Amino acid sequence: MILFVLTGAAPPILIFTLVVMAYLTGYELWKEKELPFLWKAWWVLFVLLLNVVGFGIFWIWLARRRYKAAARKQAA
Repeated sequence: MILFVLTGAAPPILIFTLVVMAYLTGYELWKEKELPFLWKAWWVLFVLLLNVVGFGIFWIWLARRRYKAAARKQAA
């Protein structure tokens, strides 16, 4: 989104990929039942603003979160 604002142009394929990334982010967050709604909204907006970089950061955070949750389950 920031790239679109800076350049003043938004090719249709990039808009489509941005929508797909936002959808995939929302889909993955839907599975995280204990996560508050505001966190979910923050992550979707983060991906919308930072595009691929934000999507990569989101996946790193999500993988780390799921890994820690699995480790806690095994320890208990």
